[in-house]
Amino acid sequence: MNAVVCRPNQFLLRRITFCPTEQKRRRFAGRDAAWYGTTWTCCGCGDSWTDGERHERPFRRGWRSAAVAAARRVWDEAAAFDPADHAAWVRAEVAA
Repeated sequence: MNAVVCRPNQFLLRRITFCPTEQKRRRFAGRDAAWYGTTWTCCGCGDSWTDGERHERPFRRGWRSAAVAAARRVWDEAAAFDPADHAAWVRAEVAA
């Protein structure tokens, strides 16, 4: 049996804002996808949110450190973009 998994185009974002888990300002790495909410992951605790709702935490040893490492990689990659790039990407996605 073959399975096909499709993922929408994504634009990487970054911001510094309040983390509800840690109760302090932290770096957040985001993945924006047209027609879906942006998924934000805290670079400090690894928790993720989409549209203001926290994602479920996996019942798996080491998930938090893996999530933090992934968020930090996205944070680093997102440095190449600016708000004008994001606005152009959104317009192109909506037009497509």
